[in-house]
Amino acid sequence: MNSRRAFTLIELLVVIAIIAVLIALLLPAVQAAREAARRAQCVNNLKQVGLALHNYESANGGFPPPMIRSGRCNVAGTPGAPSPYNVTNTTGFAMILGQMEQQALYNAANFTQPFSVSSPYGDTVVGSDYVNSTVTSTILSAYLCPSDDPPQVITSSPGVTSQFYERNGVARSNHLFNTGQYTDYNCGYTYVGVNTFYKPPFFTDNSVRIAEVRDGLSNTMLVGESVQIKQSPSYGPYWAAGTHTAVHGRILSPLSSVLVLQEYSQPNASPPGGTGKQLPYAWNFSSKHPGGLNMLFGDGSVRFIKNSINPQTWFALSTIQGSEIVSTDAF
Repeated sequence: MNSRRAFTLIELLVVIAIIAVLIALLLPAVQAAREAARRAQCVNNLKQVGLALHNYESANGGFPPPMIRSGRCNVAGTPGAPSPYNVTNTTGFAMILGQMEQQALYNAANFTQPFSVSSPYGDTVVGSDYVNSTVTSTILSAYLCPSDDPPQVITSSPGVTSQFYERNGVARSNHLFNTGQYTDYNCGYTYVGVNTFYKPPFFTDNSVRIAEVRDGLSNTMLVGESVQIKQSPSYGPYWAAGTHTAVHGRILSPLSSVLVLQEYSQPNASPPGGTGKQLPYAWNFSSKHPGGLNMLFGDGSVRFIKNSINPQTWFALSTIQGSEIVSTDAF
């Protein structure tokens, strides 16, 4: 009678080791494929935003402001500023909901009421953001990057106007408007002096027409990615609630005298030293994609911008009338 020979312990260990090596070789390829799929979805989301912005511009004669009546402008007494300055903190991403095929959500928004009551400098807030809580608490996949963490709905100091980060159940997102060197601290062109060289495509309280983009739509960035968690968990993006740092994306000129230049001179930049120094700061364009991030351009295209882009090129792409010559192989 023939006896059946079993595997020896050594043979079994060798087989297990071979399987482990194959899995180790396969895992990076699987992860790369998943990231490629997530990045493609991210690109599609930005293209949808681009189409919505162009449809809005066609219907209204200009792009939406990134924010209307920011509560952080502190315009009291400023020559040319509207009086009274009634804070609404309305975001451009909320204004284009109809063009984003979110008509039901657009209909639910009350644009006569604030989307955040954040007004720490004491400008008048008329109404309550509870009226728009259905909108501000909605997580919209079109405003997200699937490579980032699952978004949350956050509440902090609801209804307290003195708070910069008043959030009444507001949804996280991953998109910021290109507002150049300006933020929600800066109000409209009409009563804040803006050098033409630094003029971005989006500015609080102002609507920019396509005809004003004299640098060319293919050389001008409109909207870009930004990670949800930065050095402070309070920082944006928040697509609908116009709390502090919610929708403005900042890019500074390499010639700027601003002390925080390093934080905004390139994508995914972070300030040196300090707590959470590996994380980007507020208003920073950033992503979880390896090596760079996706940016929507004025012609509707979405391009991947490397972290190593030249700071002067990065700034040139953020302006609409700087007359800079930008080579397509520079980014």
